[in-house]
Amino acid sequence: MNLVKAYRAIFWLLLAVVGLLSIISLESPPQIFSWQDKLHHMLAYSVLFWFLLGAYIKQYRLWVLAISLAIFSGLVEVAQSYTGYRQADLMDLLANCMGILLVTLWYFLRGRA
Repeated sequence: MNLVKAYRAIFWLLLAVVGLLSIISLESPPQIFSWQDKLHHMLAYSVLFWFLLGAYIKQYRLWVLAISLAIFSGLVEVAQSYTGYRQADLMDLLANCMGILLVTLWYFLRGRA
């Protein structure tokens, strides 16, 4: 299995896990600091975008991949509002986009775009 195929498999697996965990009922982990949840969102979407870039950067422009993942994030927030036990949070969407932007910044600083 070449590296791109591995990145693709990992990306789609992680995307499914994040999507599932985003809509099922879970107990919140103990809060150590007030914005801990937002940090989790940012880290999750940073990892997702990292693998998305590894999987598809040779086929799609970076901005297309970034916007696609941000749209997925927004759709997850909308889906949460229909569950009855989760709620949509604009700050979660912002934290997700910050994770995407961090990886984008790293990508540009590395001179790859």
